Amino acid sequence: MGSEAPLDFAARLLSKVQHIGLLATVRMGIRKAIRPLRVRRHRAHVLRQPYRVSRGELAAALGVTPGDLSAVVGRIRGSLNQRLPVSAESVAAIRGLYELQAPGVLEATIESADRICGHVFDLLGSGPVALGTMIDWHRDFKSGYRWNPEQCFLDVAHGHEVGVDIKVPWELSRGHHLVLLAQTALLSGDEKYARECLAQMTSWIDANPTAQGVNWACPMDVAIRAVNWLWSLGLLAESPLMTEAWLTEVLASLVAHGRFLMGNLEVRDDGVTTNHYLADLVGLLYLGLCLKEVRDAEGWKAFALRELVREMDRQVLADGAHYESSLSYHRLVTEMFLSSGVLCRYYGVELPPTFHDRLRKMCEFVQGYTKPNGLAPQIGDADNGRLHILTGYGQADVRDHRHLLAVGAVLFDRPDWWAAAGPSWVEGLWFGGLRCAAWRREPVSAQIGSRAFPEAGLYILRGRADYALLNCNPLGSGGVGTHKHNDLLAVELHLGGEDILVDSGCFLYTSDPQSYNRFRSTLYHSTVRVDQAEQNRLIPGKFFCLHPDSRLHRFQWETGGPVEQAAADHDGYERFFHPVRHRRELRADWLNGSWRVTDHLFSPVSGSHPHRLEWTLTFAPHCSLQPAENGWSVVTPRQRFWLDGPRLSANGTPGAIAPRLDEESVAEQYGRARRAPFLRWSWEGPLPVEGVFTISSMAPSST
Repeated sequence: MGSEAPLDFAARLLSKVQHIGLLATVRMGIRKAIRPLRVRRHRAHVLRQPYRVSRGELAAALGVTPGDLSAVVGRIRGSLNQRLPVSAESVAAIRGLYELQAPGVLEATIESADRICGHVFDLLGSGPVALGTMIDWHRDFKSGYRWNPEQCFLDVAHGHEVGVDIKVPWELSRGHHLVLLAQTALLSGDEKYARECLAQMTSWIDANPTAQGVNWACPMDVAIRAVNWLWSLGLLAESPLMTEAWLTEVLASLVAHGRFLMGNLEVRDDGVTTNHYLADLVGLLYLGLCLKEVRDAEGWKAFALRELVREMDRQVLADGAHYESSLSYHRLVTEMFLSSGVLCRYYGVELPPTFHDRLRKMCEFVQGYTKPNGLAPQIGDADNGRLHILTGYGQADVRDHRHLLAVGAVLFDRPDWWAAAGPSWVEGLWFGGLRCAAWRREPVSAQIGSRAFPEAGLYILRGRADYALLNCNPLGSGGVGTHKHNDLLAVELHLGGEDILVDSGCFLYTSDPQSYNRFRSTLYHSTVRVDQAEQNRLIPGKFFCLHPDSRLHRFQWETGGPVEQAAADHDGYERFFHPVRHRRELRADWLNGSWRVTDHLFSPVSGSHPHRLEWTLTFAPHCSLQPAENGWSVVTPRQRFWLDGPRLSANGTPGAIAPRLDEESVAEQYGRARRAPFLRWSWEGPLPVEGVFTISSMAPSST
């Protein structure tokens, strides 16, 4: 039986050198060594100067005396409606488009806003929860745990108690729902939504002194909150409820947000930057452009612009995929870059052509991976993360990424993306997309066809309402694997408009470490596990990273005819004393309506030794399986398919296997899972081994 050496310090160090280089590894070691000293010094500085901005300090930040502050705030208030890509003059036209062309969206928007006015929130799989008359911004309302609001943000603990999810207060305090309230006030003409929006912002400021408590513990969330506050201010600029006294307090808090971000940028010790750092930059960009009267604003803007361009080149691969190996995070990062791009264009700030070229490819990637039902595959980690939610708050499926195409259509003048955006086209209206409203919105008749994204490692075969994906996505983030799952060579099938084989998704993060590791494990994906080992080893006690054991090889991509196929192999199990390589071929026969998967497991060196092989097929929750002679009947709400096999041969000799049907879980969004059938079978013996199964849209003529 194959075995693997323990993951020791030397192995991890060598891996770092291979992925980020010797100099960067040395720098990382130095940063880690001096980190305790840096944290102590930073904490002492924060306690002396905790980023708080008083009325007098706001006046200084605006370059005026305290006596002139009211007049300056009044001038800012008078121009707030000109600080977003959506102008005050366009509101009536947007309202008319909602009423005439999207009445269902308008009704859903008002329903969601009414729930928020009643302080009923459904976040991160919680289900609707009433938070009472006064919102407690420091509580995880799923578990009931409450963080100390007077604690320095550097001392806030997370992952310290099983079942306690720090993401709940963070998500609530991001303020996505505030923009919903502001939009609804404009769309409905009812001031109660504006009143609630302003009241909640006041409540939050009073309950969250700068740099204290859970809601300052993550700079990314500080940045996202700043963006949503600025959107809310811009949309409610003409409301008589927004007084100068109220706005003074909010502006002081926003200046504190900007200064906090500049002092707490999120860069890892190894120099790797992720979506967190990008969010920090987007928050600074919004603050720098929208609050130009503030003396710090020019510095915030200049720094953010320089770093945004750098991060586009660093974090986004050549084919447009974000490099953290997660489609949910690709959605978040694309949203941040798109929002920044539209905002810069509105303010007349030029970004280099290379930035726009890569951003265009990010949108093309979204269109490429979106399934015929409008949803994205659940590849990698997913926490429902968004920068801002301008359509479908509390209503839309979090797996629908098509709002990105609507915003991309506005930025790049792409009628085809506007048509492909589905019901999310209204998102583009809030980014200055009124001119796009005349474009046709019926889906284009031409199929976008099969697409390969080699850098992302996604190979997608398409034919009419059918979609088959071979997952070859690499260990991203420079080999760190921040949001990667052990899903190499997993397949996903969407046939006749319904999901058949799916990714298991991601259920929870630090609040349930066992579930997090289970959902990212090899055995939870439609691929093959060897000798009960992971494709990439988990690092004990570490979230959001994998040991970089696997590389992809020998890609094969044949499209354009009645039969199309993709194939690749990975070497994740070649670390064994008796190494194993896995090669998988996915073949789509469009004329006969069948999809065949063939696995080859072999030793890349001479000699053959026994190994234990385990296959998994993860079916969608709506599928039911019944055993039949030589296979399985797969029944969905609308269709019936035949699974022929699985069949296995070792050294050319058929082997007997006994598939079993397990009931496991598929997480269709963070915090919410459904039971689903998992078909599994195993084999133990010498290599080489070939395994085959075929799914077809019709049962065989005889069994």
